[in-house]
Amino acid sequence: MKKLTTLYLAVSIFSTIGLAQMTHAAVVLGTVQGYEASVSGSIPVFLVLSEHDAFAANSGEKAARIQSGFNPANVTFHVKAPTTDGLTVSAHVQYDTHLQGSGTQNSGLLESRVAEIRLDGAFGSVSLGKGFGIFNSSAIGDVGSGLGVGWLGGGADTANATGGHIGTGYVYANFNPHITYASPDFNGFNWKVGAINPEDPAGYTDLAGNKKKVETNMPRLEGQMNYLVDYSRGELALWSGFMYQTINLMDKNYDYQLSGIDVGMHLKMDNLGVRLAYTDTKGIGADGLYGFGGINDAEVKASQWYGELSYVQGKTTIGASYGEGQQDATTTPVGAALAVTNKLGMVFVHHKVTPAFTVVGELQDYRSDAQAAYNAYIVGAQFDF
Repeated sequence: MKKLTTLYLAVSIFSTIGLAQMTHAAVVLGTVQGYEASVSGSIPVFLVLSEHDAFAANSGEKAARIQSGFNPANVTFHVKAPTTDGLTVSAHVQYDTHLQGSGTQNSGLLESRVAEIRLDGAFGSVSLGKGFGIFNSSAIGDVGSGLGVGWLGGGADTANATGGHIGTGYVYANFNPHITYASPDFNGFNWKVGAINPEDPAGYTDLAGNKKKVETNMPRLEGQMNYLVDYSRGELALWSGFMYQTINLMDKNYDYQLSGIDVGMHLKMDNLGVRLAYTDTKGIGADGLYGFGGINDAEVKASQWYGELSYVQGKTTIGASYGEGQQDATTTPVGAALAVTNKLGMVFVHHKVTPAFTVVGELQDYRSDAQAAYNAYIVGAQFDF
């Protein structure tokens, strides 16, 4: 107990007086009797000027918002125990806060996306707790969204984080409780597999107006393979993954599945980067979000794809991407989904003023059958530590 109390005091003191000196990611806060504590994080801030077309009952509007981007402001605390018999145990806890839309400045939204124990050894690594998903996680690593904004999921009044290429390129891996295993690296090849908390759609009302129950008695399974090839002028990253979950509508004796596969690649050749990704799903709509369509997404077939070009010159990265999300119209005994197509084009520039401070510019053109089309003009900055 004394050792842990001493470590806690070290973390508290260093986190209070040491932030001003942080210039590198994963800053070590202190070490006590072989334990090591560190902190990492980022604060992104964007000015988003957008013009939204009329849609449904809305007449359209122009908006100016200062808000979060694809990533909210976040801080992650890491504590690593001394390696014992080849096993290293560490803990990782992340807290996130959002620069929100026009109506929720003082909501005080604070969330924890990561609360995870990790065991590392010659066998690979095991993660227990809550963290980022596996399926589509490599596709989400596009250059433009990583430091940018992307899809304004809530339109002019988007609150919380924005969407990157979710729904126009990939399905969101999300942060869920899970138990996962990652293999060691075998000459550039590695793989992950995990049991993820299942999506559990709320009870639904059938066509006759009767309330029904939904059961999810097994976790969702997710997996991914990655292969990295280094060569004289750069590298080639390849990936492919899957996910599968069953949902049972108890009163109907009717099951349906969330399932998906994806493939992708990222080529770095000198200063040029090329990224391509394709995802095919069932039970997840064109919005690329697990469970948001509820029971109406049962049996819906959808696909996501995007392509991205980027070029690095010194401290500056410029690039462009385009992607689409599409779903077919589907009718089941418990609901219906309309045909939808979403399209997003982005042009972006990132410039590192210092190794820890990056300024960002982004232009967007978004078109959709399910949300007002818009154009957005964005400038912002991010501090990483």
